[in-house]
Amino acid sequence: MEDLSLPVLFQKYLHYGEVIRNYRKMTLRAYRYSFKVFLDETHIDSILEVTRASLERFLFEGRTKRNWSSVTFRQYFKHLNCFFKWCINQGYLEENPLTGVEQPRLEKRIPRRLTLDEAKLVLDASFHMRYAYRFEKYRNRAIIGVMLFAGLRKQEVINLKLRDVNLQERMIFVDQGKGAKDRSVPIGARLSLILKEYLKDRKRLNRTSLQFFTGLNEKRPFGVQCIKKLFDRLRKRTKLDFSAHTLRHSFATLMLEGGCDIYTLSKMMGHAKITTTTIYLSCSHKQMTKSIEMHPLN
Repeated sequence: MEDLSLPVLFQKYLHYGEVIRNYRKMTLRAYRYSFKVFLDETHIDSILEVTRASLERFLFEGRTKRNWSSVTFRQYFKHLNCFFKWCINQGYLEENPLTGVEQPRLEKRIPRRLTLDEAKLVLDASFHMRYAYRFEKYRNRAIIGVMLFAGLRKQEVINLKLRDVNLQERMIFVDQGKGAKDRSVPIGARLSLILKEYLKDRKRLNRTSLQFFTGLNEKRPFGVQCIKKLFDRLRKRTKLDFSAHTLRHSFATLMLEGGCDIYTLSKMMGHAKITTTTIYLSCSHKQMTKSIEMHPLN
């Protein structure tokens, strides 16, 4: 008789997600975490023990006891729902126990962003902080640069390869960004200068890594911890509370304030739908101020 224990089936689904659905590492990590929390909280061993009541209890307690936001609730719901649909296709279940379970509405929040002066302060601090090695100055300014001037996500910065940055054509190629989508982002004059200076110092150290950004020790890959440490120092130096995603939001808002059209910005951001990009219109103070002056009584 086939093993119907949840840990075994979860593992089979993750393998299916990796091989057939082409889930990225971060997506697989998120699914794995959701499944672990579900097992730890419910203590359910077999797929045959899963009921709508047990799922509603798990999700409800997530909201009330663990203070899940609507986004977190819906993420757990999505991960479990995809798993149960797979179970039905595989013949492990006859019907989806999540059918009919309600989800909370998403809160509509305006993305946090930096003002123009704050963005300048962060960029300046990334270069002028005290460093043990000169290379860090140029590398860290280039990291902040591609986030503020090109809107790259943190993981996209980490995954960036040397071949993806073409300074001659002034273009950054984002290979399989979020949603497994490729896109190209133009390199402006200021960012071009910042990247040239970084590459010049990288060449001075004879760095041969295929990664665009490298660690001080080339044998250790540049990754999430490097960026985390950089942002911790920058927040302390500037007294500003921001994240890598804040810089991406700042890029989008500043582009709109500078006159970029919403369609072009949507392509540079890598959004599947232009409606996703329109949220940045609501958080641009300059855009709103400019628009309000169009009122006939003004």
